[in-house]
Amino acid sequence: MWKPFFSTVTKRHIERKILRTSPLHLFQIINNVDAYSEFLPLCTHSKVLKKLKGGRQYEAALTVGLPPLFTEKYVSRVFADPEALTVQAKSVESTLFESLDSKWKLKAVDSNEDLCDVHFEVEMSVSNPVIVNALDQVLEQVAGRQVAAFEKRCQEIPQLPRIDDIIK
Repeated sequence: MWKPFFSTVTKRHIERKILRTSPLHLFQIINNVDAYSEFLPLCTHSKVLKKLKGGRQYEAALTVGLPPLFTEKYVSRVFADPEALTVQAKSVESTLFESLDSKWKLKAVDSNEDLCDVHFEVEMSVSNPVIVNALDQVLEQVAGRQVAAFEKRCQEIPQLPRIDDIIK
């Protein structure tokens, strides 16, 4: 039986922005995956499935999409480093993406703990030709909307008082 073959295409986008919040506060918000569906555009469900290594590594399930047009549920393995203020996520289960990786790098601006230099990188590999055609148009827009949603969430949610509260 003949089976069509579509090559995998990988696209990457980096979003840089200075936010009016502390790097630690944004780190806390990024690691509160269970709340993503409350504020992230296109995210309809979010849940941490299991925590490993004292909470610095965990698996999380997200459902994203535009119901009823399409939805995708995928599972990522997340690595959180509160000292370096980095969060990396790598998809481990997905039907739509060959891979979906993201990385947040956060740091204070010129030692000002009330300003955060955000470096958000997302890389997606897909072989579905419909998604490949749309990827160029939407990846940059979605990444920008995500950073903006996290910025707004930081304004709405007070900062936790201690680093011990970040990873429970």
